[in-house]
Formats: sequence, structure tokens, C-alpha cells
Amino acid sequence: MLPLDMHKLKHRQSIIGVSLLAKLVAEYGLAAEPMLVRAGIPLAQLSDPKAHISLQQDIDFVSAMLAAINDPVIGLKAGKRYPISAFGTIGLAAVSSETVEAAIHVFLKYIKLSFTHFDVSFFKSSGQAFLRFSDQYDLNRLRRFYLERDFSFVVVSTRDMFPRSLESHTIKMVHFDFECPTSVKEYEAFYECPVKFSMPYNQIVMDEGYLDLPLPQANALTQQLLEEQCESQRLDILGPQGYEEKVRQIIIESHQSIPNLEAIAVQFNSTSRTVRRKLKEQGYSFQELLAEEFSRKSILLLQTTHLTIEQISARLGYSESASFIHAFKRWTGKTPKMYR
Repeated sequence: MLPLDMHKLKHRQSIIGVSLLAKLVAEYGLAAEPMLVRAGIPLAQLSDPKAHISLQQDIDFVSAMLAAINDPVIGLKAGKRYPISAFGTIGLAAVSSETVEAAIHVFLKYIKLSFTHFDVSFFKSSGQAFLRFSDQYDLNRLRRFYLERDFSFVVVSTRDMFPRSLESHTIKMVHFDFECPTSVKEYEAFYECPVKFSMPYNQIVMDEGYLDLPLPQANALTQQLLEEQCESQRLDILGPQGYEEKVRQIIIESHQSIPNLEAIAVQFNSTSRTVRRKLKEQGYSFQELLAEEFSRKSILLLQTTHLTIEQISARLGYSESASFIHAFKRWTGKTPKMYR
């Protein structure tokens, strides 16, 4: 888990998420204006679908909302306000996909355009499919709210895509790593499946066969057009891909080798000194990016595979597992064995 740094706090996202929460605030008989003021969000922006806010503004609004509303399950209720249509083009592209699995891949491809503040991994094992939410950074006391909201969205979007007759084939289990704040029955009534708390991971479990179900509104041409719009939207919100994104992508795509700055600079027809300077201008260093992405790769392999520590070490490009263990402990404060 990484602390929130100033660069990430400036990341932009759609105003739609906060506008939905403002409607939830009204249901509690409260005015959203003081919360918007605290977050530095003009009231007029709530009615502008093209408006964008920073991650810091989103966090400030949610913090003010939770301070004003004492409801232990407000995260569940918030998630109900997020139908799949609230995600705009991404949601429509997902609904137009051929199958459930294809829809999941669309969401993960454009996840930076969504409202989630977590890393979401998708994998299959032993006849089951998993959506696992992992911390990108320390959300502190807001963490449970964001987890419950995002999990509720998955449930609501599933119900949006399928008629009630198919719901028995959807979500089979929900796992949270925190203690139950109220009653387990209250959570199970909402999710309509068993819910377990104090588990090792935050994840949604489905039958693997559910992934192959065709979506009722599937349309290949429509889906292609919507994905093109998603690409345009990504450029509009996130801007042209900078050195940080380009270097990060190279690190992500590296297999069985540890990339070095000199080799990456060659791919840019540049020098390592120039790349280092460009990264510094964006608030990053190469070693920070390498640590972030290798840490995420390592954690994903530890969580979703039965590979030995030695095998994971080799897959990441370490010649000796001792070097990997030392690096992992530096990243997470734990050895890979302790983390697993």
C-alpha cells in the first residue's frame, strides 16, 4: 500500500461519481453544498456531465459526507446509486460486449476512467472466477466506504445486464478483509449471496461458467465504436501519454527480465539522462516506478498462483530468489512467504 502523493491527488475523474453521491446525501435530508465547498467543487459542476474533478476533491467530498452522515452501511447504499449507465461510454461498451468475461476486460482496460481507487485483478482458478481489489495507496478511514461502494456497483451492474431469471448464476461469494460493522445478514440480503469478513482478500467470487454467458445487448460494431470513444475520453481526461505512463507500461510488459533505464531510453530514441529528467518533471523516479510495478506483479502472483517463491523470482527476472525476497521486503515490509 502506497501513501497518496501530490501527483496522484491531481489525477482527474468525471464529476458524475460525486453528483450521484450528492443525490444520496439528499436522501438523508442533508444539503450537499457544504461538502462541495469543502472539496472545492462549484455547485454548477454537478449539472455539467463533461466536468472533471481531482482525486483530492473526490476524497475531500467523501470525507465531509462521512463526517455528516453516521450510517455504517452508507457504502452499500452509495453503490446502489451507480448503475452501469453512470459509467457512460465505458459502461455502454461493457454492456455491448459479447460475454460477461469480455465486459470485465473492457472495464479493466479503461479502469482509469472509472471511479475506483483500487487495483482490480481478474483471474480464474479451480472452476471459479475472481475479481480481487487491492490497495493502490492508503485511503485510511475512507477505505471501507470505497470498497463497499465498488463491490455494490458490481452487484448493481450485474443486475442491470441480466434479467432476474439469471441472477442465480452470477455472484457466489463476497469476501471483505475488515470486520463486519453491523450484521452479516444485512450484507447478505443486499448481495444475495454469502458474505465473509476478516478474510485475506477483498474479492468477488463467481462461477467460471458465468463468464461465458452471452450479454443480451451484445453488438460487435457498437462495442467497437464505443471503445473508440473510450480511447478519446481517456486522452481527454488523462491527456497524452507521458513518460511516466510509457515507462510504466514497459515495466508491466517485461517478462523474466528486470528492465533498466538505459534500455528503456533506447526505445524512446533518447538518453537515460533525458528520461530521468522527464520522469522527475512528472514527480517520479525510475526506481519508484520499478518498485511500484514489480511489487504489484509480485503480489498478484503470490495471491493468484501456486508458484513457489523461487518460480516467482525467476518469472520476474531475478537471478537469485534471495535478491527478490530482499526487494519484496523493502516494498511491503514483509517477506513473500509472510505476505502469502
